[in-house]
Amino acid sequence: MRTQFEQDREMPRRAADESAVPEATAGLHRQVRGIVAAVVVLSRLATLAMVAVSVVGAVHSHAYTRIPLAGAVYAVLVGWSAVLITLVLRHPAVPAGVLVADVIVTAGTMIVLPLAVSNPILSNVSNSYLEPITVSVAVAVALISGSARATAAGCSALAVAYVIAQAPLSDGGADIASLVSTIGWQVGTATCSLVFIQRLRRAAHQVDVATAQVITARERLAAQRAHTEERTRHFREQVRRYRDLHDGPLRILTVIAGPGPAAHPDPVVRRHCAVSVNILRGAAPDETGGTLTDLSLALMEAGGESAALGLRVEYHFANLPDDLPAEVVTALCRASAEALSNVAAHAGTSRARLTAMTSGDGGTAVTVAIVDQGKGFDPATTELGYGIRHSIIERMTEIGGAATVDSHPGEGTRIDLRWPA
Repeated sequence: MRTQFEQDREMPRRAADESAVPEATAGLHRQVRGIVAAVVVLSRLATLAMVAVSVVGAVHSHAYTRIPLAGAVYAVLVGWSAVLITLVLRHPAVPAGVLVADVIVTAGTMIVLPLAVSNPILSNVSNSYLEPITVSVAVAVALISGSARATAAGCSALAVAYVIAQAPLSDGGADIASLVSTIGWQVGTATCSLVFIQRLRRAAHQVDVATAQVITARERLAAQRAHTEERTRHFREQVRRYRDLHDGPLRILTVIAGPGPAAHPDPVVRRHCAVSVNILRGAAPDETGGTLTDLSLALMEAGGESAALGLRVEYHFANLPDDLPAEVVTALCRASAEALSNVAAHAGTSRARLTAMTSGDGGTAVTVAIVDQGKGFDPATTELGYGIRHSIIERMTEIGGAATVDSHPGEGTRIDLRWPA
């Protein structure tokens, strides 16, 4: 049987590691243990004082028939009480064996003491028969163990010992009523003590749980801040590298691939330079979450052919997942390539914007938007071409996604790809 003091040591493990509990809650547990120790010690001292008064009265009445035996009983009782008080004051966790020994010693003294006292003293001298000590023991068991089962066992053992000792002295209904009254006093006091300590320790445990939750929330917030700071530093480093790239190789490749006088005369070289420019622009960060993933690389590859046709694609990626299924990446890539090809062939503009990000509740859906500011069309009067119907809309539907087309004459076109739908 473990005492509640021992269980108090393990309680922070159920809520959080005790090393993480602030000093305030650790102090709360110390205060609870201090209250228990104070009540146990003071009740034992008070009951010993009551027994001492009874001893004085018994000596004055010459009630002891076997003085050496009575002296031995009181010596055992006082000596054991001194040991118990010392253990309670010096050790925050009182072993269960100490409580068992307390019950056994008290029960034994109750049974032996009547053999050394004359019958009249048991009815004429108040508190002559260790009744206060039994209450003190029951209270100690209840407060230290905090267990209803241990309290019931202790009270039962004391009651049985009391009945055994009183049986030879019983004389009619009055003695039985007195016996029941004494046992009821013991059980009632122990029950009140048990309810008190259980409520008190439950409140302390709730404080532990609340404190652990606060600590966990603070640690999570600190981790999020550290992660955000790390992403920000990474993003700034990406921006610095892209600036160097833009001011150097990207500018040169753009000039070589362009239509100006500095362009390379070989169309194949211009095409490769245009594709390289497109890829380098797509690799540039737009947000702190815009790191390269399989999808962002695939989308940049999708824009390569359109870039070779003179379409400048601006890429913006944010918080794209790294674990998209391969068929989803392929479908988004090919649908985007078809959309950019339509821009290059029909929009009458040399610029397009491709945005890809994670959206939806909890960041579960991926959306890709291809937007141009070209001449646009009226979807109500213009039939969608084969490429939009099959290469974009139908392809997205096959993987459980969706595609929408929004266009207005003179205002450009927007195609949205979403997975899952």
